[in-house]
Amino acid sequence: MGEPRLRFTVLASASAIGLCALALQALGRDERAPAPRARGEQEASCAELAPSALRGKRIYQRGATADGRVIEGAIADGTVTLSGRDAACAGCHGPSGQGTNEGGIAAPALTPERLAAAGRERGATTARALAAAIREGRGPAGRQLNPAMPRFRLADADLSDLVAYLGCVGRDLDAGVTADSVALGAALPLTGPDAAVGAAVRDVLAAAFADVNAQGGIYRRRLALRVEDSAGPAGEGGATARLLDRGVLALVGSVWSGDPALKARLEEERAPLVGPTAGGPGLGGGPPDPARDAAGAGAARDGGVVFQVLPGPDVLARVAIKHLADAPPSAAAAALIVHTRDRAGEAWASGARAEAASRGLPAPPALSFEPGRLSPRDVADAAQAHGAQAILFWGSGADLASARAALDAAGSAAPLYAPLGSIADHAGSLPRLLSGRVLFLYSGPLGERARASGDALRAFLRRGGVAPGPLGAQASAYVAARILIEALKRTGAHATREGLIAALERLRDFDAGPAPPVTFARNRRTGVLGASLVHLDPASGDAVRVSGWIDVVP
Repeated sequence: MGEPRLRFTVLASASAIGLCALALQALGRDERAPAPRARGEQEASCAELAPSALRGKRIYQRGATADGRVIEGAIADGTVTLSGRDAACAGCHGPSGQGTNEGGIAAPALTPERLAAAGRERGATTARALAAAIREGRGPAGRQLNPAMPRFRLADADLSDLVAYLGCVGRDLDAGVTADSVALGAALPLTGPDAAVGAAVRDVLAAAFADVNAQGGIYRRRLALRVEDSAGPAGEGGATARLLDRGVLALVGSVWSGDPALKARLEEERAPLVGPTAGGPGLGGGPPDPARDAAGAGAARDGGVVFQVLPGPDVLARVAIKHLADAPPSAAAAALIVHTRDRAGEAWASGARAEAASRGLPAPPALSFEPGRLSPRDVADAAQAHGAQAILFWGSGADLASARAALDAAGSAAPLYAPLGSIADHAGSLPRLLSGRVLFLYSGPLGERARASGDALRAFLRRGGVAPGPLGAQASAYVAARILIEALKRTGAHATREGLIAALERLRDFDAGPAPPVTFARNRRTGVLGASLVHLDPASGDAVRVSGWIDVVP
């Protein structure tokens, strides 16, 4: 399900890379390269990278310099130009320099052992030869290197930094990683009105990691959970900053509001956040939250470091339009969008318009309102004025019930589409008031799969001694923990943030428990892209499937 990926970056034959590696060892000198250090000595010297090696690591991993300049390279005759992350060495040689073989083209290892072996086989070379190989694609005697390998535009200083890092690639330790442990963090509300949710997430994460540690850890490293209170004076941003300052490889299950400053820091440090606690449509953890749910909008196209499990409002609205499109043709064309006047509501409206446009339909009209200030009569009047045959509603469960009552009073029979998360925290009469004509968008499992995954979750909670708590938050934390643990296993023995991100990008149809199969990709940061339609049984209040699963293509 992942998107096709161009693999031009730093591709070359083993002999060509071996030559370049030898040249790298001798950068800045014309004499022969020194004998390699013993492995133990090398590992100790790489535990804390020197400033030059740190700059080189950024070039190797991200294709950018420390001052923000983007590395560029051109394929063969210069007709194809690569820059930034697409030109990063790690894209083909691997985050730990382990080498890859994809599309029939081998990108050999660049680890210190591989470079040392190449040196013994071929002898040293010079900085001049390196410059010719990297910048012009010329090997010994002017022989052209593999045309798939970019010809890089690297300044002398940048090349020197890259060399400094290549002496440690696969040996350096990222934040939170030691020889026997990996520290992972979660920013959660441990005080205040949401303390029960924070405690539930914390306890599930701790139990999941304890389960792994009891089996020997991952590559003999135990998983250590560090938690900071996001309900304190500095809020979510302060809690996350404290975790990053303390040193964690990644964050998991944290409360996530999508704060731009916080997102920028995660991006800068390349610290992935896996399965942020949301509780929106799908796992039933709470009603829509404007800032939080807007963070998911567009995540299907985001290549950032936040890996969300469930879709945002834009994807859910697209599912609603797709479902309407299978009804009589006029139904999708005559939809009315009603949404809160905030980022989440605007994302809902944007998704509906985008799906309509993709089907050649006119943009649906929209009615927006300030959160908590809906005029139900305005909804009924707008539905009548536009001849609405369906209404896509984003707002609270209480506002949804008021809108339905006004439509009923006005004699409108138009069905309403809304996320099931809007009523997740409501008990008693509200779900029954909304049974029948309201079609809820639900991104979680149904039927036998829901029962099986629910039983597995409850068994895990009993086995781990986790006290009863908000089940939606516990399910969300369980899914996040399983995804992170699987990705850490796939990262390999040399655990790095870039390696973890790459491993997450390779997850395909992963069974994470009480969620549909999860898939990420290089430009896909939402694990589930789609939903089912359900309605509530008026007698029991249970969700009853109305449609099959409806996928949305990112």
